[in-house]
Formats: sequence, structure tokens, C-alpha cells
Amino acid sequence: MTLPSLPKELWDQIGTYLPGRDVKRLRLACKSLSGIPLPLDRVFISANPIDINVFRYVANHDVFRRCVREIIWDEARFERDFRVDASSGLEWTEMGHTEDDPPDDFLTECRDNLDLIKGRLAQYRRHLPFIAPLVKAMEESLTMCESWWHYRQFLEEQRRVLAEDLDIKAFEYGLDRFPALKRITITPAAHGALFVPLYKTPMIRTLPYGLNYSIPRGWPVSDGPYLPADEWIEENKGKWRGFKEVIRCLAERKAAGVKELVLDTHLLPTGVTCRFFDQPSLEYDYLVDLLQRPGFRRLDLALMIGDQEPGDWEALRNGCLRSALAEASELEHFHLSTDIGYNQGTRDPGAHLALLHDIFPIERWPKLRHFGLTRFLVSPPDLVSFLSKLPASVRTIELNCLHFASNDDDYRNLLENMRDSLDWKTRNAAGRPKVTIRLDLLMYRILDFGLVGSRTIWLEEEVDKFLYDGGPNPFHEKFCNHVWFGHGGTLRDEFQPELVHPWVDHSTLALMGIEMEPPSA
Repeated sequence: MTLPSLPKELWDQIGTYLPGRDVKRLRLACKSLSGIPLPLDRVFISANPIDINVFRYVANHDVFRRCVREIIWDEARFERDFRVDASSGLEWTEMGHTEDDPPDDFLTECRDNLDLIKGRLAQYRRHLPFIAPLVKAMEESLTMCESWWHYRQFLEEQRRVLAEDLDIKAFEYGLDRFPALKRITITPAAHGALFVPLYKTPMIRTLPYGLNYSIPRGWPVSDGPYLPADEWIEENKGKWRGFKEVIRCLAERKAAGVKELVLDTHLLPTGVTCRFFDQPSLEYDYLVDLLQRPGFRRLDLALMIGDQEPGDWEALRNGCLRSALAEASELEHFHLSTDIGYNQGTRDPGAHLALLHDIFPIERWPKLRHFGLTRFLVSPPDLVSFLSKLPASVRTIELNCLHFASNDDDYRNLLENMRDSLDWKTRNAAGRPKVTIRLDLLMYRILDFGLVGSRTIWLEEEVDKFLYDGGPNPFHEKFCNHVWFGHGGTLRDEFQPELVHPWVDHSTLALMGIEMEPPSA
């Protein structure tokens, strides 16, 4: 029997395990395979005409539109024009340059991009699947003048879209055209890093090969020590354009089947300003309306804390956030991430630390199956007490990149307190929560693995064995927030999914063929 002669039902099933590009190739291979369903379960929208055109095409296709279960709103807008000099305030052409001359600030960002790529290459062997494409793209990169020309085109196209709200109009139109739609994801991270985008959106697929450009984010990014969390006032709301429009449209009862809202920064130090919850507003009411939907089951919330002292987190202490979350009585999945750690050291909040019980109304979430915190300030006794009150339905917990309220607190002691204080071990194996911990690689300052913020050390089986099977604590006895080489953990990258390897030292990775051998003396 030849492959094309396999039953259609079998090919349809095989297609569900293949990436979209491979399914497209199979469909073009021969007539008998042309009927394999395309895995078109999500569409993208952004402030770019290419994404908008593809979005509308899918919305108008009577077969494709019925497959869409998720809309991903790419919030990464091109914010910087660069044609006004940052230091002098003069137009670039007023300083004796032509329109085609790349401005100094643009050149600086492009050079910084290349430095970050070199950081990603680190000591890895150049033939590896997560390294070879970067090396090739660097070798064949466009000139700075070519990159500047393309960047200006993107900027002009975006201006036309924003001037006429074409992205918003397309989104509103599409909401009622996708009967299977369940989830809206909003992210500023679609472009990932240079040469390694998070999503290959229609627009990103059209980028010229080797293009070096200012990576857009759209949302404010907390890469400096003094960036504030903006007030949620009219003049600032446009920074979170997609978020604002999504909750408005959903509150107006469009797309009644949407039960999941995901704000995903992929570890970028950004989010919706936490001051959104300082006091009720029109958009706050929209969010509450969404959370009140019957069957609403998932909320991933990303908040930007900015330079606020822990005792000043009014949004976490005034009850507005808690009141909103309490409306989602059928919630099954909740995750909160912040930008803590990029813009501040751990500061002693004293008596002002908001207790987790006062922030998260877990008594209102009897169906909860997943709870996660990323880059959040905690007190281990409070966290363990909170975990003990999670409903028995919880099956997965994430405690990622946590910061501790006291210098005397750490991950090692947290795990020991969890093991000794929680009753999870007495449950049957199927009822025990699986705990995942991710650690910022930047904390380690190890050049061998690249100093890039998208890389983390994952602890999964190691935590499970310690909590339930008498295994060793993966955290070091002296450096209690660190995992020593060879004591567990897996290194992963948000923007390079192929980069997955054990957390072991350089010599071991060299023996495994992952890193280069050190030069002989």
C-alpha cells in the first residue's frame, strides 16, 4: 500500500500532528492528499495591512472561518520614527542628512540587536537547529540602508491603519464570523527577537530575509530603572490599544463563545499598567462584564508594576483587582505575571506586603485547575498558607521567577515548607498538584548560555520528586535560589523552542555535542 492510498480518515488524523507548513506541502503533493484539513485554528490581527487582509480573508471563507478557535492580537506596534534626533530634537534632514540615511539611533538599535544575537549564539555548536538559522541570517543580513528603507515602509503602512482604525474594524467584523472562537490572546512579543520571531504572522513572514530592525513591542517595556507604571487615564490608554478594544468588544456581547482571555508577555518586562486597578473605570467595567460571562474559564493577566515600591501597590491592596476576579466564579485557569525583577531589587515591603488571600479570591474558584505566578513578590509563609487553601481541583501550579519579601527567604526553604506543611502527599497520585518552577537565567550571569532574558531554567520532575517521592531538594544549600549544574533543570528559550537541553556544565554539554570544545591551551 502506498502512502497516498491510505484512508482519508487516517490522513486527517496524521495531519493533526504536523505543523501547518508540512500539511500545506502534503496538500500540494497529489490530488488524493489535497483534502487533508488545514490546521487553521488561529488567526492574527495587528496594525499592519497584511495581517488585516489575511484576517478578513479567513473571516470571509466559509470553510476556514469555522475552524478558528483563537484570535491573537499582535500589539507590537512600530513606535519609534527615528527621524527626530533624540539628543537634539532636530529632524534628521535638518542635520544635513537625506531621508535614506539611517539615523544614528536606528543604527545603534540594530547594532544592539546583533550583540544580542551573539549572546544567543554563546558557546553552542553552529550546526544546531536553534543556532544555524541565526548564523545564516547574520551572514546574509541586509545593509543598514536597506533595513532603514523597509522600516520606514512598515511605519507608513501602520500609520494608515491606525488613522482609520482598520485593525479595530477588522477585529469587530471577525468576532461574529468565527463560530468556534474560544480564546483571545493579546501579546506585545510577536516579533520575539531578531531572526527568531515568536509567531510567524502573515506580516512577519513577509519580512525580507536578513532584515535588521528595531524590534517593536507596543507596550511600555521596563528595561530601565525608572520607568513608571502609567496611570490609567485617557492620554495613556492608547499604549494598550488592543487590550482596550478587546475587552470593549467582548463586553458589548460580541463573540459570546469566547471564554478565555490571555495577556502573554513571554517574559518580556511589560504588561498592562497595574494602575488599571487603582479605581473603577469604563474599561474596568468592561473587564468585569467579561469575567461575569457564564462559563468564563481562563484569565492570564500581565501587569506592569514599574518603579513602584511594594508598599505602594494600591492596585493590589484596594480590592478592585480582587473584586473583578471574584466575578469569574467558573474560572479554571489563572496566571498572573509582572515585570518585577527588571527594574528593581527586592525591597522590604514591611507590613505593607499584600497577602495573597487578599488579592486572589480562591474561595470563589471551586473549579480552578491551574494557578500560576510569575515575577511576583511573596512571603513564603503566606504563599504556603495560600497554597493550602487552593481547591482540590487544582492540578498544576507555576511559581516562576519569584522574588521574596525578605533576604532570609528563598526557593529552597519554600520547597521544604511546601513539602512539610501541605497535605498534597497524602492524596492519590492523580490528585496531587504538579508544581513547575522557572528561574531567570540572567540571575546566573553565565556567558556560556547567553545573557538573554528569554531563557529560563525549568524545574518540573525535580520538584515533583522532592515534594512527593523523597527526592533531594534541587536548590543549593548555600545559594538557596540557585540550582547547581547537574542537580536538575532544563534550559529553554521563549523565542527558540528548539533550544532544550539539561542544566549541566559546559564540559558535559561539549561531550553531548551541544557546545563547542574549549580551545586547547
